[in-house]
Amino acid sequence: MIKVQLLDTTHEFAANTYFISSGDEYAVVDPTCPPPSGFAPGRVKYILLTHAHFDHIWEVDSWVEETGARVICSLDELEALSDPMRNCFKLYNGTDNGYFGPAEGITEDDRLPFGDSEIFLIRCPGHTYGSATFLIDGCAFVGDTIFERGGFGRFDLPTGSYHMLRTSIERLMKLPEDTVVYPGHGGTTTIGQYKLDFTR
Repeated sequence: MIKVQLLDTTHEFAANTYFISSGDEYAVVDPTCPPPSGFAPGRVKYILLTHAHFDHIWEVDSWVEETGARVICSLDELEALSDPMRNCFKLYNGTDNGYFGPAEGITEDDRLPFGDSEIFLIRCPGHTYGSATFLIDGCAFVGDTIFERGGFGRFDLPTGSYHMLRTSIERLMKLPEDTVVYPGHGGTTTIGQYKLDFTR
């Protein structure tokens, strides 16, 4: 079973950053803070990005530099990492920033070995076209697709779509009800609780 730690962010509007471990390997989801001291850099295997928005990729470069970990996102989101319009750096910060280093786009057919576990990707287009959920040992890292209390992400930003987002929400609600949901903002919930909140 994985262990999950929520790290303190260092940027305004930044998303939740999760540091996870399985066996003797580590991964970080949506890094918005530099790597903390004493975090076993040689065992950080993956930098997992649920989507490419600026508030989720602030510190990808610092994690790559410190750890050499593999940057992973959905194949559909790969180009958005370096596109200031699609990653919204241009919209919110007026800059041409992004992540321009090596990254790997994966699909639902791929399986990533991780300690005693495996990482699965679920495509969740809607908030962005390439948004994804990473499913690991009954834990779903959903980015901005769904939030606690029945909430869900915006669909009015570049490549967003209400229709696709609604379909992705319905797909996530088919996961086992005891699946723990780790959203990009706010607190955790479960699929069972989300379904109750969403239909109220």
